[in-house]
Amino acid sequence: MKIGLIGYGSQGRAEALNLRKSKIEFRLGLRQGASWQKALEDGFRPETIENCLQHSEVVFINLPDQAQAEFYRQSIRPHSHIRWLVFAHGFSTAFKLIPVEPLGAAHILIAPKGAASGLESFFGTSKALPGILSFEATEKNPIGEDEKNQVESLAKGVGCHPKALFWSQFRDEAICDLFSEQALLCGGVSHLLTATYETLVEAGYRPETAYFETLYELKLIVDLIWEHGISGMRDRISPTARYGDITRGRRVIDSHVKSNLKNILAEIESGEFTQEFLSQCDSPAYRHERDQQSRHEIEKLGRLIREKSKL
Repeated sequence: MKIGLIGYGSQGRAEALNLRKSKIEFRLGLRQGASWQKALEDGFRPETIENCLQHSEVVFINLPDQAQAEFYRQSIRPHSHIRWLVFAHGFSTAFKLIPVEPLGAAHILIAPKGAASGLESFFGTSKALPGILSFEATEKNPIGEDEKNQVESLAKGVGCHPKALFWSQFRDEAICDLFSEQALLCGGVSHLLTATYETLVEAGYRPETAYFETLYELKLIVDLIWEHGISGMRDRISPTARYGDITRGRRVIDSHVKSNLKNILAEIESGEFTQEFLSQCDSPAYRHERDQQSRHEIEKLGRLIREKSKL
């Protein structure tokens, strides 16, 4: 099928570079601007979005979540020849921002599990990212085994690990992804880091030492867990660290935290978070909060330490 890729941010660029390495032909539809220029520098020949859509049956939508629904209504829906819409995240489909129309395009999910930078840098290696796949077929575009094989081929083409492709549902991927970002990977980690740093500094310990014993050493532990699991990590740290992990961790992440986690999950499942995000993601209040957190002392100190550490 004729493939078109829309968007050239971190995700779109990684997918485009990997499709080229995979020798899969595609069109790249962009607006004139920084992304267009970057694509030219990378050796691509971008074209207008309208021209790309006119000549594509499979369209990868690599736009921000908050922009996808309007783009679909204005630009994609008029093109009845498009058979598949391919998403890297289940957000728009799971929360019905882009409906699965009976006589419209089928929705395909190819969600690499990791950052776009990893999708590109780990391409073709043993560390290639796993992928979660799903589809919501339509009357016009039913999907059988042949089509599922095509989806897996596309997943491999954009850089997912060929032996780690897992079929799921849009809703599962979207909710689990949002929840993990908020509760653990981003929100949980960043706020636990700043809280531990603040606790040490407020107790009179040197900021530099507090920084190295919190944020700086996190990568060591995450890498061990990623490669060996939680128990494998414990087998590779000191007896003191292991004892503290097993006996003190539950005092930090206690039943009160678990209750908060359940509330956050419920907000995601109900669609409350989606509506809040769409209404607030560009608000002055949100930008102010983001700016305030970026000025935290651990951020200022981190920038200084990273600069001094350059050889």
